[in-house]
Amino acid sequence: MGGREYPAHAIAAVGAVLIKNGMILLVKRGFPPAVGMWSTPGGVIEPGEGIGEAALRELEEETGLRAEPLGVVHVLNNIVFDREKRVKYHYLILDVLFNPSTVEGTPRPGGDAISVEWMDVSRALERDDVTKTTKKLLHKIRRVGISYIPLDPSLNEHRAFE
Repeated sequence: MGGREYPAHAIAAVGAVLIKNGMILLVKRGFPPAVGMWSTPGGVIEPGEGIGEAALRELEEETGLRAEPLGVVHVLNNIVFDREKRVKYHYLILDVLFNPSTVEGTPRPGGDAISVEWMDVSRALERDDVTKTTKKLLHKIRRVGISYIPLDPSLNEHRAFE
């Protein structure tokens, strides 16, 4: 107990949301959970890392792209149970929206990703190999549009020194 599987506590994570011209940037996951499924790039927030920093690092590691993180577009409390109804995975995921006009680099898979693709949002919602969490995000965006809580290091990423 205490690792990523069967954790002692929820694990803080980020997703990198990059949408441009009706297309969303997705990666095919190479490792559990959801191995072989398409999802937004993302992963665990490292100790000492800010939300925007973590999302940018994950975006760059998994897709080779860089962009300006704007803010939190969605929060998901993702809990996965095993057959015995024990918590196998528990991630609190902060999906961070990126500014599509600031994208730099050439898409290439890396880190936990085995493939990267710009996918039409409508097509992503129809596919069986796109994660439920990604579809939940896309349904929310379709329903209410894109709005986000801005990342502001002076307000939201407090760092104190002892």
